Amino acid sequence: MARYSNSQIALHWLTAVLIGLIIALPYGRDFFGDFLGGTGGVFVLHKSLGLAVLALTVLRLLVRARHGAPQILPPDAVWQQRAAKAGHALLYLLLVLMPLSGLLFGKRPLELFWLIPLEPLPLSDTTRAAAKWFHVTAQWLLFAMILGHALMALVHHYGKRDGVLAAMLPAARG
Repeated sequence: MARYSNSQIALHWLTAVLIGLIIALPYGRDFFGDFLGGTGGVFVLHKSLGLAVLALTVLRLLVRARHGAPQILPPDAVWQQRAAKAGHALLYLLLVLMPLSGLLFGKRPLELFWLIPLEPLPLSDTTRAAAKWFHVTAQWLLFAMILGHALMALVHHYGKRDGVLAAMLPAARG
């Protein structure tokens, strides 16, 4: 059965875990704030993880360019292949644009993981407002894409039983 490379699998699941945490942080700011020194700490981690996801996404795109994507759908499933390619392209685009838009709308300095100070970019209030609007609005599209991505993986695994999900799962040792 065709599979993604080990590096693609590791980067995918690391990205998935980080995105889950990135999403949880602002919505659970009261809970997480107790551990991170308040709301400010929650958003330091949110933004830092967002930039980490941006770096991982660039790495993922480089690895994908090198290794390609395995042919895991049947050759005659043309519309499914096109839908999968479009969905993946949109997910990658959002994984690049969400952290960038978050970085653009920030007015305060950011200490990346409390270690590396990053000054805000010298942008107009109009540009910051547009970036914030995009970031806050596009999150809903990202949520929908993540849910759709996971749902389709489950449909392939439990409904079609065609090995699509297994191609992105770590290989079982035996």
